[in-house]
Amino acid sequence: MEESPASQPQRRSRRRRSSASPTPPRPLAVPDSTQGQRRRRSRSGSRGSSRSLRLPADIALAPPQVGVIVVMAALAVALVLGGGGTTNPGTEMILQPLVALILALPLLHPRLATGLGPVPRAAWVIAALVLIVPVLQLIPLPPAIWHALPDREMEVASLALIGQADRWMPWSMAPARTFISLLAMVVPVLMLLAVSRTDLIGRLWLCATIVAVAGASVMLGALQLSHAAGHNWTLYSYAHFGVIVGFQANHNAEADLLSIALMACGVIATAVVGLVPNRSLFWGGVAFTGAIMLVVVFLTGSRTGIALLPIALAFCAAMVWPLARQQFSRRTLWLGVGGGVAAVGLLLAVGLHSVDRIMNRFSNLNDSRRDIWIDTIHALGQVWPAGGGVGSFPPIFNAAERLEVVRNTVAGRAHNDWMEWTLEAGLPGLIVLVAVLAIVGTMAWRRLGFELREKGTLHSRAQALFALGIMAQLGVHALDDFPIREMSLASLLAMAGALLFTPRAIAALADRTPETPPLPASAAPADSAPLPQLLENV
Repeated sequence: MEESPASQPQRRSRRRRSSASPTPPRPLAVPDSTQGQRRRRSRSGSRGSSRSLRLPADIALAPPQVGVIVVMAALAVALVLGGGGTTNPGTEMILQPLVALILALPLLHPRLATGLGPVPRAAWVIAALVLIVPVLQLIPLPPAIWHALPDREMEVASLALIGQADRWMPWSMAPARTFISLLAMVVPVLMLLAVSRTDLIGRLWLCATIVAVAGASVMLGALQLSHAAGHNWTLYSYAHFGVIVGFQANHNAEADLLSIALMACGVIATAVVGLVPNRSLFWGGVAFTGAIMLVVVFLTGSRTGIALLPIALAFCAAMVWPLARQQFSRRTLWLGVGGGVAAVGLLLAVGLHSVDRIMNRFSNLNDSRRDIWIDTIHALGQVWPAGGGVGSFPPIFNAAERLEVVRNTVAGRAHNDWMEWTLEAGLPGLIVLVAVLAIVGTMAWRRLGFELREKGTLHSRAQALFALGIMAQLGVHALDDFPIREMSLASLLAMAGALLFTPRAIAALADRTPETPPLPASAAPADSAPLPQLLENV
């Protein structure tokens, strides 16, 4: 039936009105990787329901900005030159002014601060708490006060012989050592402040820096095992020989560095998973890299480092598990196992002559640590509650050591960082330590809550787990050794604390809705809230 000519203009006008009406907005497109993830989750419903977790495709990977490169350089220098310890002070004398100079560059020119935000106020509080004890211990006190401090009778009697008993003296019993310790603590404090200014992508590049330094130390360790050209290939005159130490003087510190690098590889894996379309290749590479790190840790000969490997493995597995249970297949599993076995066989073949010597170290677990701890507790009772001063352990311990256990070696450390700090800092140091642990614990609780409320991405959650993994690795190792006394590992511990601050990019992404425009890159982070809300936004 044909329409009349009079009805055609009416129809055309209706079409014009319908085309002029506003079209409802379409929903934002979901990235392909997220769509694939949801389809795979719907097909794997028999495995149990799981929370949706955004893949790293939500955060665009980009080259490091200038400010981040500055922080990367400072971290690399600290890891390479900070492993000598008190027995090799030469590199530390170079490291301290060099790190200070590098991290001062963003203050000299605005372009050198590109990619860095303001320092969170909680970071300033932690930095002040870390430095306050040695600073107070260096302030001269009137005679009436320092004479009353515990275990100062011999010092008063000695000064009285030369008529100097009434002079003003500091709280520390070894002020020169306390001042040296204060200078050493500046490096990790600067690292804490610098890393806290970085965003999510900047922290990814810092993880890549750790892996790069660890890789270089592995190559240097191959020379150390082979004694190529008749050299020991160590940076220090006093170091462990016959095992892999890399850029460290102590094989225990090298084991910690490699374990932390293993966890950093897990962080990087969560960031690059979207860039590797071949899942078998991706998981084979993950298994190969992990196996290399495991075997090299074994070749360091560190008994404690080997015993603590489950910590690094557990945190690394927690990072990649959301991907593994969605993408693993039988073929991928066998390729991963094959890559790991190949790496283990290759490295064991290189260091075969060292395996027997390392295994023999586990046959005799008796050493002088137990005697050192007993004498340290005795010395602690003599200087409690004031403490002897940060860095004063050697002279205080030597005076309290039992004659029946004296050997031809000198105990420079208590082989327990927690006990040594209590001896040196006393009750005030314990109060400061509890305060720092409370702040860091609150930060960790709020950051994990932020991630578990699904406001972050798979990669941001991996960074939070990485920070906790570093703290767990070094905190447990500090019960049996002195990892935090190494500038390199202390810098990594400070970096871990800074990683607990919620990155600006993730905080902006979590608060963004389809109706709100993206926040500018210069937006202040949530951590820069006023002081009354200090712990509400970390």
